[in-house]
Amino acid sequence: MKREWLIQFRVTKKLTQAQVANFAFIDRGYYSQIETGKRNPSHTVATNIAKVLDFDPILFFQNDTNESSFQSNLSNGEIPEFFRNNEFSEVLYLYNNFKLYYQHVISFILTGVQKSSFCIVIDYFMNLNHIRQSLQPILKDKELENFICFIDMEELMNDEPEHLAKYFHELLWKMKPERSIRIWLNEKQYCDNDWLCNIQKHMKDSKNLLEMKKILFVRSYNASLVSAVSHIKMMRKYPYLMTDFEIADSPFYQFSNSSNILPSFDLQEEV
Repeated sequence: MKREWLIQFRVTKKLTQAQVANFAFIDRGYYSQIETGKRNPSHTVATNIAKVLDFDPILFFQNDTNESSFQSNLSNGEIPEFFRNNEFSEVLYLYNNFKLYYQHVISFILTGVQKSSFCIVIDYFMNLNHIRQSLQPILKDKELENFICFIDMEELMNDEPEHLAKYFHELLWKMKPERSIRIWLNEKQYCDNDWLCNIQKHMKDSKNLLEMKKILFVRSYNASLVSAVSHIKMMRKYPYLMTDFEIADSPFYQFSNSSNILPSFDLQEEV
């Protein structure tokens, strides 16, 4: 499908296809096919074109590229902007729309790759497959290998707490101290004694290591599966609350001097 929004950006800048292609270091024919929707740009090419025309390269990788979707993307720009500008924070994401969920996790990863952050994505097998397929046309194999770690949620929950603690400790230890980390966690349903709480006592050796890292942590749930009590309980631990359309300050957030890298570790203490 023709990318009308891309054409509009070019026309607004009063540039020809040849000029945009030249400034973006690609062939004019290649750029023309990107405009007509016959080809998708790589992550590098998308970034170069976005710099020339002054827009967010994330727009290339939304699932829909029609006019109404483009307007929606503009109104939702605060979410990728938040991911781009924050390296250390905790976000509770309650979603209702799976298509928007996928768009946001892709945005989370791509803005992380742009900042050379290491992204850990913990999700269920089918979701991970969809995310991988969406990223393959965008990122090079080397970028997928060096910047992203995919972890199957079902396998993770069936593993022993001691093994999980050791795995995460080794994963963090291998990274350079100055490298920031992003963790995207998706769970089907919240419960008090979840897998994160079960491995808390085995993560003591990693506490200092975690505190040295800049970590952007997003914990997501299907909003229809979260009770009001659990919702409020979690909002006390997360400074930001995210929906499909916005990120806002959590109205119930209670600042704590304890580590907030994995906020759910402390949820047992809430009444």
